[in-house]
Amino acid sequence: MFEARRERLAQLLQQGGTDACVIVPGPNLYYFTGLSLKQSERLSLAIITRENQLLFLVPQVEVSKVEKLAHDHLFWYTDEQGPLKALTELIKALGKVDSIGVEHGHMRVMELKAVEQLGAAGYIAIDNAVDQLRVIKDQQEIDAIQRAVRIVEESFEATLPSIREGVAELEIAAELEYEMRKRGSEGTPFGTIVASGYRGALPHGRASDKLIKSGELIVLDFGAYYQGYVADITRTVAIGELASELAKIYEIVRQAQQAAVDAVRPGVTAHEIDETARSIIRDRGYGDYFTHRLGHGIGLSGHEEPYMRQQNRLLLEPGMAFTIEPGIYLPDKGGVRIEDNVIVTEDGCLNLMTLTKELISL
Repeated sequence: MFEARRERLAQLLQQGGTDACVIVPGPNLYYFTGLSLKQSERLSLAIITRENQLLFLVPQVEVSKVEKLAHDHLFWYTDEQGPLKALTELIKALGKVDSIGVEHGHMRVMELKAVEQLGAAGYIAIDNAVDQLRVIKDQQEIDAIQRAVRIVEESFEATLPSIREGVAELEIAAELEYEMRKRGSEGTPFGTIVASGYRGALPHGRASDKLIKSGELIVLDFGAYYQGYVADITRTVAIGELASELAKIYEIVRQAQQAAVDAVRPGVTAHEIDETARSIIRDRGYGDYFTHRLGHGIGLSGHEEPYMRQQNRLLLEPGMAFTIEPGIYLPDKGGVRIEDNVIVTEDGCLNLMTLTKELISL
């Protein structure tokens, strides 16, 4: 699988007249090699050439992870030595290169300085080319996302009894993360959002020490990793009896979200999916309070292509995986967001989420 992915990348390099590309630790490295390395103060690089040769520069502490894959093209260094000698040996093995592809969205200055020593005449952003490869998920990737979805759904249901008046948002976040870990999550792709009452009007309202009160909506947005793949869910629940406007905006968001899910199929644009939900919210008088795109791709990253946003004319294709998460955010009052994860199929879409979207009152 990983060899086939590297071969497709090598073909794209050949088509673009690029001699090689440099991949830094992160989701793209995992996608092409299966290796989970972290960016740190220690320099690590992978190079994939247009001939599909794979070379590595890593610190000694990572050698055991890489040596079976890299064989004779592994260059490593100790903490005492530093990377300069190993980098020089890699450059010699790589040979002359005229153009190098780099990850503009992931590469740090430290890594760029090392790449500049390869002596290429030009540097080309390969982000779009890699996105083309990663945007269509194969069945193994879909299975991993689906397992991550089960983790977040089961964790949500297990946490519901803990959501009550007088409990701090941070306590709910901790409970969610504990439940996800128990079910096999490898971590969280972003800081868990638990935003109650007026804080629900913050689309990225990370959990705070605020205490939950009766009559409030609580936005819960959280995610899990399974085998490197992300699930990202949002549900909004109520504590006690709501003011009429809060109940009203919940129902508007629910209708808008379901309409967008129902509109997903091959050949429809990302813009059209966004507009399907946005027009419902706008027509009900709350367009100014839906302040973000409708959704984003999921996979090895929490946010990746395709993005469901205005003016994105990207045509949906089978295998694309993304979120649908409209919201309404009323300053000083509260907010609502409902989010599902969907996969485009040959004749529509598969909604991976099974949780109810009717308002849950606790």
